[in-house]
Amino acid sequence: MAGKGGVGKSVCSAATGLWASQQGKKTLAFSMDPAHSLSDLLEVDIGNRPVSIGENFDAVEPDLRAEAEKFYASYRSLFRALFEMFQFEVRPEDFGVVPGVGELIFMDRLYDVYMEGKYDVVVIDSAPTALVLPLLKLPDVTTGVVTRLLGMKSRWTGIFNMLEPGFGDSVVKEVRRLRTKAETMRNAIIDPEATTISVVLIPEKAAVLESERLISTVEAHGVSVNSIIVNHVMEACDCDYCRRKAASQKGYIDEIKAKFGDKKQIALLPSYSEEVKGEGLGQVARDLYEKGQLKL
Repeated sequence: MAGKGGVGKSVCSAATGLWASQQGKKTLAFSMDPAHSLSDLLEVDIGNRPVSIGENFDAVEPDLRAEAEKFYASYRSLFRALFEMFQFEVRPEDFGVVPGVGELIFMDRLYDVYMEGKYDVVVIDSAPTALVLPLLKLPDVTTGVVTRLLGMKSRWTGIFNMLEPGFGDSVVKEVRRLRTKAETMRNAIIDPEATTISVVLIPEKAAVLESERLISTVEAHGVSVNSIIVNHVMEACDCDYCRRKAASQKGYIDEIKAKFGDKKQIALLPSYSEEVKGEGLGQVARDLYEKGQLKL
């Protein structure tokens, strides 16, 4: 699930995970948003390891600090070489705040889930749009950088080995491992049989424009966007405010249908009368999937 902040991605992700598990598919809801909210929505204390929510349904909210320390340890030689070369010191526990590293860490954790093959469906509750796009570009960028580093290995390996026996060889080994992971995830992301994206939006100008840009950018990277969920659609009401609001929303909904209706599934969700969480997620799942608006 992807889209602007505050449009209901987490609700749709949790509801999709619930529905998939009810269809007998072993499902994992995976939060990539630093401001984790699955715990609140599912009313279960979720942590860094997958937690059982119900039959066939697990959820995980990776702890960026813990994952950063683990990631740094896995590529210690590579990052020592990069940072020490520029006399830049970074503590492993603070590694996640280095620009771009958070996305790299999430990619590494997703790689582990992907390769484990334990789940039939992994529903990713993504970060807001501004953080999703770097993640999509990351496999290509990482592969390019790593390939260049490997091209320099004959020049640097001997130097690093002189500084510390085996250090240069360890750097090359870690660089190769990182490239393998990046290429594996890139291939998984662009495979429409393995990965699709649902864009969640609300029928307002800013959200619609941002979603259109998101779809254009995502598809330019070869990633399939197969559905759009329009959230917080107002129901009919006799008051003047609601009539004007509904008319405005209808204009944006018609625009979305005209632009994407022949290529993508489009689902409408109402503005529910109360905060959606816990058992309320079942109603969202039914509105999306049981009524046939979307197909898994």
